[in-house]
Amino acid sequence: MKKELIQISAAMALLMLTGCATSFQANQLDPVSAFPSVKYKKTIFVDLAYSGRFNGESWPETDEQNQAYLKGRCSQILNDSDLFTVVSDKKGADLTLSVAVINDREVDSSKQLRSALTLYLIPYTTSDSFRSLAMLRQTSTGKDYKFSFKDGVIHKQALWLAPLAPFKSTGRGIEQCTDRIFENLCLEIHDTGLLK
Repeated sequence: MKKELIQISAAMALLMLTGCATSFQANQLDPVSAFPSVKYKKTIFVDLAYSGRFNGESWPETDEQNQAYLKGRCSQILNDSDLFTVVSDKKGADLTLSVAVINDREVDSSKQLRSALTLYLIPYTTSDSFRSLAMLRQTSTGKDYKFSFKDGVIHKQALWLAPLAPFKSTGRGIEQCTDRIFENLCLEIHDTGLLK
């Protein structure tokens, strides 16, 4: 019993020192519940570029890793939509999709310090906004289509948010945001009439 009490006390002390971070969607884009069906899936080649910014300044430390992850997620969502078949060779693809994703992270260090000094009794908020510009080219005609999307994630850190932490983690919030961008991109491509 004494050992369990020490473990619970240690966990509570750690929780108070670190605060509890949760993420909430900015909800600028509607969630996609289902994709329309098409008679024939088009082949699509995907290229993606990523750029991260921290408080308005370029922050390239994780760009390569994030770019690889987002290209994989974009390709997976395109495939899972049953609207496309993603191919690894640009030659012979019906469509070529070039996507640029810019992540702007805003952090106020003074507010973050104040929150930490109060053991996160004073909440602290940061935000990640994601802007995406995509260009789709129809190989047979050379015609281009442009799409742009914006959404974001609001991160809150406060001691009283502890019960939500398992359900609204920061990493999962960012995944949901970028997935929503790619899902909406699938719908917009469908709406061009290219997939008939």
